[in-house]
Amino acid sequence: MPVGGRCPIPVIPTLRFTRSVIALVRESSMEKAFLVEEWIALDNGEHPFIKYLGNRFPESCVPPTACPEAHNIAEFLVFAQHVQWEKSGGLVFTSDYQGAGGILTDPQITSNP
Repeated sequence: MPVGGRCPIPVIPTLRFTRSVIALVRESSMEKAFLVEEWIALDNGEHPFIKYLGNRFPESCVPPTACPEAHNIAEFLVFAQHVQWEKSGGLVFTSDYQGAGGILTDPQITSNP
């Protein structure tokens, strides 16, 4: 809502994806590969694990009872998803944003071709 004839400046959340590495385990002639991700600490409930956006609709999945920070993150991710789609000419779409606080994990990235 405009305040004094001006729209409030939106808060841009500080977000990042978990750090991850590929671990290769070699036993004699066998080799296995594992994706190892950073552990997301849940801060004693202050930042619960939450799905911000699903992969079916470009809208927030955050429940109405969630904290304002979670709603702000979801709103920003909807915006970022739209900008990515437009800037890539419809070639890339990232969805299924989830995580805790400002740490995201396991997105779904769809591209064409």
